[in-house]
Amino acid sequence: MKKLYIAASLISIFLYAANASATVYTFSDDWINWPGYSSSLKDENGTPKVDHMNVTVENGYMQSVDIVMHDNVHRQAYDSLFINTNWDSKSTTSWEEWDYFIHDGGNAHTSNTSGTVADDGFYSVTADYDYTFVINRNRVGNPNGIDLGSLLLEDDSFGASHDNGDPNDFIINYDFSEMNGNQGLAIDGGFFVAYAPWCDNDIIGGGAPVPEPATMLLFGTGLLGLVGMHQRKKKPQA
Repeated sequence: MKKLYIAASLISIFLYAANASATVYTFSDDWINWPGYSSSLKDENGTPKVDHMNVTVENGYMQSVDIVMHDNVHRQAYDSLFINTNWDSKSTTSWEEWDYFIHDGGNAHTSNTSGTVADDGFYSVTADYDYTFVINRNRVGNPNGIDLGSLLLEDDSFGASHDNGDPNDFIINYDFSEMNGNQGLAIDGGFFVAYAPWCDNDIIGGGAPVPEPATMLLFGTGLLGLVGMHQRKKKPQA
């Protein structure tokens, strides 16, 4: 019985650590053009210059997204973050079923964009949405946002932080930690995130499945059952 208590304690510690600790998912800059679209340009054709993206998840909630640039702090206004919070990692087509969209940096370059550019803020995305597209300079014909007609405003004060006055600040940070009672942005099984400046000069995207706390609990319960069976088998027969 003592061994059973020890095993149960170890499993409890394991479950607590698995659910309490944050996981950082890092995605390298593998995109040249927006998937499914093309241009004759190389990956970087000016600014910004994206190196990688970090997505921090804790207890099934997205805490933050960091767009990390490698040698230039310049940020193109406007820029956009696209989020899918229930991505099926086994599907090759569902990655762009966006649930949320963040527009930041004002309405600059609307003359270089087709569709209606949204005001700054955090939006939910309608099921049948339309992209906005670059129509002048750089990656003409590539998506650079979501049309205002496909968006529902959730928070007009939400945006990314980035200190252009700091020569060492190469990070554009989106902080979701205060959402949902300070839990973050809820994820249902998996996520996919993409970032694009208005000109689509250097874009990035990536996703991953996320273990849910309930799954970890079932796993721990199964281990407890196995331990109990082992103890019963060892018990001397009367």
